[in-house]
Amino acid sequence: MSIHPEGVLSRKRVASLGAWLVLSGMLLLPGHGIAQIITLTDAGSTATVNLGSSAGMNSWTVSGQNQLEQQWFWYRTGGGIAQPVNTIGGLTYNQNAGLNTLDATYQNDQLLVEIIYTLTGGGINSGNADMDEQIMVINQSSSDLNLNFYQYSHFNLLGAANDYVQIFGSTGDHNYVRQNNGSTAIQEAINAPSAFYAEAAPINQTLAELNSINGLTLNENLTEGPGNVTWALQWISTLAADGGELDLTKDKSLSIEFVPEPSTVAIIAMGAGALGLALRRKLS
Repeated sequence: MSIHPEGVLSRKRVASLGAWLVLSGMLLLPGHGIAQIITLTDAGSTATVNLGSSAGMNSWTVSGQNQLEQQWFWYRTGGGIAQPVNTIGGLTYNQNAGLNTLDATYQNDQLLVEIIYTLTGGGINSGNADMDEQIMVINQSSSDLNLNFYQYSHFNLLGAANDYVQIFGSTGDHNYVRQNNGSTAIQEAINAPSAFYAEAAPINQTLAELNSINGLTLNENLTEGPGNVTWALQWISTLAADGGELDLTKDKSLSIEFVPEPSTVAIIAMGAGALGLALRRKLS
């Protein structure tokens, strides 16, 4: 029995297509590659983390209103320009069944960086939420490494670009940051260890420095605003060969003051006006 060449070709195409679909399915599974945008959710709050780019955590929504543009981590070993941690490669991650915890690990022959986020919402319409962060950096090489590790944060509270930021402490001991727009505020407490250097700046300044300056040391400017502000922290550590590590624990609390929509303000004003008129009639 002879087989027509077109039949052979068709079967080869089917086989190739099947192999491609299997590979695509593997890549889309958690922890394997291109499906790297993760959403955390808990009790009226959500946060989105792009594990595949320097966008990092790029939204944090509380009671329907996003307050975050970007928060992510950079590193350098020795001199040179800092690199975002996602460039380390070797990404694996897990998200708990409750969807409020993410554990992501990047690793190569030199470094392993593990980042654990835990989101705790304050409840629907509470205006409050909390984000716990645990970070572990391990030297996987056979030589000591001089590590500089950076956190960059860009919150835009209420979307108004009218924020103030203050970083507390002094060189070698920065352990608290507060950014606010009126009574709406994001606060970060650094449990251990304190950051060595810090920088508060207008939008784009620090991000440009991270991506272009050799051996960057943050400038110790500790206040900025009002405006569209950012802030960054820098840890310095010598990691011993074959397993030396830096462990960071931090906690962010976000509390927002609701700003009524213009239509809501108008309705409230009309109601107040009607109430005032009724009172005046009653008194007269």
